[in-house]
Amino acid sequence: MRYSLTTKISVVFAIALTLVCVLFYTFASIQLDNTLDKIKQKQLSAINYLVASFEKSNPPSDLTVYFKNFGLTYVKNDKFAADITNGGKVVFAKQTPLGLFQSLLFQDGLYLHIKNTSFQILLESDDAKNINDPIWVGFILTTALLVSLYVSVMNSLMPLKKLSSDIRKFGAGNMDVNIAKPDSNDEIAKVAIEFDAAASKIKELIRSRQLFLRTIMHELKTPIGKGRIVSEMVQSQTQKSRLIAIFERLDMLINEFGKIEQLLSKSYALNYQESYFSNILDQARDMLMMEKFEEKVSVDIRQDVLLRVDFALFSLAIKNLIDNALKYADDKKAQVICDKDGIVVKNLGEPLQKPIEYYLQAFIREKDNKSGGMGLGLYIIDHICQMHKFSLKYSYEDGYHAFKICTKPKENVEEGKR
Repeated sequence: MRYSLTTKISVVFAIALTLVCVLFYTFASIQLDNTLDKIKQKQLSAINYLVASFEKSNPPSDLTVYFKNFGLTYVKNDKFAADITNGGKVVFAKQTPLGLFQSLLFQDGLYLHIKNTSFQILLESDDAKNINDPIWVGFILTTALLVSLYVSVMNSLMPLKKLSSDIRKFGAGNMDVNIAKPDSNDEIAKVAIEFDAAASKIKELIRSRQLFLRTIMHELKTPIGKGRIVSEMVQSQTQKSRLIAIFERLDMLINEFGKIEQLLSKSYALNYQESYFSNILDQARDMLMMEKFEEKVSVDIRQDVLLRVDFALFSLAIKNLIDNALKYADDKKAQVICDKDGIVVKNLGEPLQKPIEYYLQAFIREKDNKSGGMGLGLYIIDHICQMHKFSLKYSYEDGYHAFKICTKPKENVEEGKR
């Protein structure tokens, strides 16, 4: 499973923050355990010296000063003292002639409770106060640094999303998109600048190619038009018909080249209209301008489906599919079959030497094949099918190549909605 760069960075920072929390918590626990152990030793020392002093009849004159030498002070808050004595956990207890000495653990603090028949004393250690403050300060600073670094990295990646959107639009054929160039001087800004320069060069090349092709087509239109007029002056009806057919064929080819140029440059907008397949096939037959069409192409329209397509463009696809079948057929014949499932064009021939995906590429032709053309036939057909959301499927059975355009007739669409 692939994740976005933003997700990966977020996961890395989340893991880093978790590790920091675990690390500082461990340090704090170790620090607390070490401090409590030191307090426990001081409490034991204070008890032992105090008992020994009373046994030698040399008690300390001031208990406050005595306990202060061991880092112990009286708990002055009576309510807090009562909570400690009632809720504290006994770490150790020692019975002496002076009374019961207890070490009580309460809220991460260790307290010394002295209980006698005539008095009670509760002492706390100065060492237990704010023992983890440096660790918590370090934790807050480290967390703030990680969060600020994460925010900074995410802000740096924000232009990348805009750049990705611009690249996607440019790839879809929008040549006028303005590539976003960040104000920073980091790697993303450099990539944006380089892509903008490359996009500018591509736009200039495309415009130069379009201008070149359109200039050629415009210049060819003039002699074709003049030839068409001159052909009307020919006396022989046979020669006249042949010349007219030739010039009409040239004019149709130029118009077809124009559509192909628009398709290849992804600047063609589909003009949808509802058309029966029989009408589309008639248009494809006119575009082929083939003598004895019925003898070379057998047509079997089992169901004249109504399609919502770009009439001119889809007719071009059918024309190229039939032309391709005739060109590579061993018997120079083709079959066209139409039913509710789609349109099939078949021809007799040897199996393909390579997978069909190879032949669907642009400018692909067999080296040993003498048929003319630039190798754009199947590429254009597949491209037109994709534009119409149709699929082009290929099969080879019983010596016949079969190309099937899987369509979705209008009647079937309406039945599905019901």
